[in-house]
Amino acid sequence: MNFDLFLGCVIAARLPFLEASGRKMFSKLGVELNNVEDFSCCPDPTGLEVVSQKAWVALGARNLSLSKADDGIVSFCSGCVKTLKCANHEVNTHDKKEINEILGKIGKSYDGSTQVRHFAQVLYEQLKKVKKATTKPLKGFKIAVQYGCHYLRPSRIVKWDDPINPKSIDKILEALGAETIPYDLKMDCCGYGVRKTDEELSLLVINNKLESIKKTEANCIVVACPACFQQFDFNQRDLSKRNGTDFSYPIFYLTEIVALAFGFSYNELGLKFHHTKVKKFLQSMNFSD
Repeated sequence: MNFDLFLGCVIAARLPFLEASGRKMFSKLGVELNNVEDFSCCPDPTGLEVVSQKAWVALGARNLSLSKADDGIVSFCSGCVKTLKCANHEVNTHDKKEINEILGKIGKSYDGSTQVRHFAQVLYEQLKKVKKATTKPLKGFKIAVQYGCHYLRPSRIVKWDDPINPKSIDKILEALGAETIPYDLKMDCCGYGVRKTDEELSLLVINNKLESIKKTEANCIVVACPACFQQFDFNQRDLSKRNGTDFSYPIFYLTEIVALAFGFSYNELGLKFHHTKVKKFLQSMNFSD
């Protein structure tokens, strides 16, 4: 498989170790990732869209027009996938002529044909290869999965997995030898989206999620969205100081947990950069440096 990699802003600027794990994971599966230097912000699905729908679609369409790979675009970011899929939908159903008039001003055009996939979708479609590439099964990993808001919505455009009762990430983790643990607030938002306007509400939402997980036997959390990763990984310590709780769940991005099962080490994956430390947990699971 051959994809153009759409990195987006957050992973490249704030969480580059997630990019590293994603590249290692895909290299093990024989998936080729191409760098496209002119890709820009997707743009952010919670930002520009509410100011100017037309500008939002045009910027997304510009990114889509740059892809030349056989299999289109793949991204490690749920928000980027949501934006690019929605921009594609808008171009093909409403705005192709108008958007191309805008793109023409910078010498670009877009025919609406670029396919966009979430990295987890690629893994899910290659479960047999994922299982075959697993050299260190995740025995003892009892994982609470956080799907996040952009992963499956809007479902009429994303069109894969069940937005109400998704199974894809659970199935990927089970193929790696892990056990996934249900919890009451599994499909709730992590709260990151309101962080800049209402920090108290944002912290309340993530606190409720963690309290729900605490009622189960889960021993770690896996996410597939950089916003969810920051919300879970950055705020556990602050919540514990603030509320007297003892949250310290190891947080893994799906790319990291897959790469670990594929035999890559703690040091190779840059796991030391996590705010909530994961080294002791991995050692307890017989994953050495």
